[in-house]
Amino acid sequence: FTLVIDAGHGGHDTGAVGLKMKVQEKDLNLTVAKQLASRIQAKYPEVKVVLTRETDVFLPLQQRADIANKNHADLFISIHTNAAENRNACGAETFILGTERMEDNLDVAMRENAVMKLEEDQTVYQGFDPNSVESYILFELMQNEYMDNSLQFAELVQNQFVGTLQRANRGVRQAAFWVLLKSACPSVLVEMGFLSNAAEEKWLASAEGKNGRVNGIFEAFQKYYNQWNTQEN
Repeated sequence: FTLVIDAGHGGHDTGAVGLKMKVQEKDLNLTVAKQLASRIQAKYPEVKVVLTRETDVFLPLQQRADIANKNHADLFISIHTNAAENRNACGAETFILGTERMEDNLDVAMRENAVMKLEEDQTVYQGFDPNSVESYILFELMQNEYMDNSLQFAELVQNQFVGTLQRANRGVRQAAFWVLLKSACPSVLVEMGFLSNAAEEKWLASAEGKNGRVNGIFEAFQKYYNQWNTQEN
């Protein structure tokens, strides 16, 4: 079993920035990704765990998906932290690739896909414009053979964040993320909380919050991996 963990953003792409403490998303994502990888490798040494980045470097979206595909990943987890103009927005949400209620989730998809504009070589995106609504029509044409397993893992993650960590439940949702589209395996994008909410930023930055998020995703992985093992054997 190969797991690829993707810490969103990095380098000159900070991602979201906290409202009060100015915490940078790229740092939170990387901390959780590395701690999660360590937990899984310690408990399941037979699992190959690959991090798309282990330091504060910029990584193009397509390259993140390429890492998953090159390693023949069985599961891809992209870790992110949210932000919104509404300062009261809070809670966790877990995304899979899809177009259900696409208009409702277009803002977060555009924000995460906009990283493309920071890249020197955009030819790999074949004319896709992350800021153009028309570009997202291509997602409606795709058939995702990994949707069932992606949904299964997404629900396990969301249940941990809501049930164990007591975060506000924003649900399992579908959105048009390039990094999920191009990863040829079950894949999810986790938005762990809102840096634009002062109270949630404090929790996200705390040791308790970081440990809780690592534990939550780890528990979800354990259940998913055990089910996978049962099916394989």
